[in-house]
Amino acid sequence: MKRLILGIFLLMLNLNVSFADVIEDRQRRYKEILVENVKIDEPGVAVIVSKKGKVIFQGAHGLANLEHNIPLTANSVFRLGSITKQFTAAAIMMLQEQGKLSLTDNIHKYAPDFPTEGSDVTIEHLLTHTSGIANYTEDEEIFAKEIRLPTTIDDMLIRFAKHPMKFKPGEQMRYSNTGYVLLGKIIEVASGQSYADFIDENIFKKVGMKSSYYGGSKVIPNRANGYDTSPDGVVNATYIDMMWPHAAGALLSTVTDLDIWFKALRDGEVLSKESYQKMIEPFKLNDDSMSNYGYGLGIGKLNEYDMVAHSGGIPGFTTDAFYIPSEDLYIAALSNLSSRNPSLISKLLAAEVLDIPVPKFKSVELDESKVKGLLGSYKIDENSVRTLSLEDGIFYSQRSGGPKYEIIPMSENSFYFENTLTYMVIEQDKNGKQVMSFYNDLAVKPQQAVKL
Repeated sequence: MKRLILGIFLLMLNLNVSFADVIEDRQRRYKEILVENVKIDEPGVAVIVSKKGKVIFQGAHGLANLEHNIPLTANSVFRLGSITKQFTAAAIMMLQEQGKLSLTDNIHKYAPDFPTEGSDVTIEHLLTHTSGIANYTEDEEIFAKEIRLPTTIDDMLIRFAKHPMKFKPGEQMRYSNTGYVLLGKIIEVASGQSYADFIDENIFKKVGMKSSYYGGSKVIPNRANGYDTSPDGVVNATYIDMMWPHAAGALLSTVTDLDIWFKALRDGEVLSKESYQKMIEPFKLNDDSMSNYGYGLGIGKLNEYDMVAHSGGIPGFTTDAFYIPSEDLYIAALSNLSSRNPSLISKLLAAEVLDIPVPKFKSVELDESKVKGLLGSYKIDENSVRTLSLEDGIFYSQRSGGPKYEIIPMSENSFYFENTLTYMVIEQDKNGKQVMSFYNDLAVKPQQAVKL
């Protein structure tokens, strides 16, 4: 009996050691992902990985301030950009639960002078980017001359009113920061508070987000400086007056606070489960097709997993955060460099957690004469093609009507987009046709296109 007990004890001890080794290996790999993608002496990235309500990794790599050589930490405060939109959407849902507004309300109840060209635009249309209202951030004159100047929300709406409608409400989903500034106005009218005060009192203080703020000139502890890139290298971010992004992008937070936020949202501490469910459901368009956006949150896939997500970009900062419901997995990555793609890091972390295989994205030299047969146009569907070209030794991919992106060869018949997890493989099918398989975000099933 003593030998049996001793054997069981030794077995359990070995199991514990093995489990500890696995945890240690995971932690080391998470850190490696940061180190491999961010240099220690440049603006960096802070991340958090949370599974089943427990933080399994948080960390940062790079600098919060280049001038003073101050490193980033998991407690560094970043501008969130459009991650702000989920807070705005949650505030609208709170006010509906309080009976102070309805998603079916016409926006003229709160902004009577904003033109909609005779169309009935509802609050729900604004939430889902289906209003047809133009996006003011596409107006180059605003960015060239106005965005640095102090303003008020009413003056902004007068300025935005100059932009014509893009389509009838509900016809399509087209991203509109103007729509979310209008939601900020609606929150102020319905609540009787400023947007900043409403978010602070009803979300930040309620759930314990102690390092989250509405943007402005106030001094904020642990705030990361924002940086842009230029022909001369990294420079301090372009200044904008933070009234302009308002409810579309003016909040600041940390990865730690974002994890607190999403737990509270998911668990019904902020809204009813019914309201939260509406936020993460796709919206049905007029033709009964479904968009890929709910209320302040996008709907997509990473590999085989459904996820709800949002990214953000604002001068000096880029952000990414997503939740995979089936795994109860939340990941956020915040960067203080506007040219960085933090979703590369957040999704590599997810791949590590979920054991998703990741191709070796490493460039190879190709004999141009041998790959000319891969070049040309590939039909995706009735309305679009993807064209591969070679110019001055550089390969490019361009989808119909879209910009041209450089692609990097990783084998004789495959290419990847730098700083992404998107790649393509070109092969012949059994009928001898040349087929491009396009894998977006480590997709299991590729989008396929046949060479014309």
